[in-house]
Amino acid sequence: GTPPPEETRAASGSGAGFIRRLMGDEVLTRVQGLLPVAADVGLSPAQLAVAWVLQNDNVASAIIGASRPEQVHENVKASGVTLDPEVLTRIDAVLGDVVVTDPDIV
Repeated sequence: GTPPPEETRAASGSGAGFIRRLMGDEVLTRVQGLLPVAADVGLSPAQLAVAWVLQNDNVASAIIGASRPEQVHENVKASGVTLDPEVLTRIDAVLGDVVVTDPDIV
């Protein structure tokens, strides 16, 4: 419910509208629900997200929007992670319909 910090990409620039759409209460609540999943598999939330994207058959490559070197290092740690099917099922259950999983839907 609070506006994004002024110095972030969500506050201004060409992608601000897109980012704001993803920062709604429903999406943010679902993302908070992923914190225990990440903790259970020993990953940070960012690492869980990158690992999940890399395991999606509909994704050819992951574009990570790191703006600081430590974010790059954090994201790279997820590159060799394989999430068990049970973990993927948990992620899908938490996210529900806030994620488009059909590649034909744009």
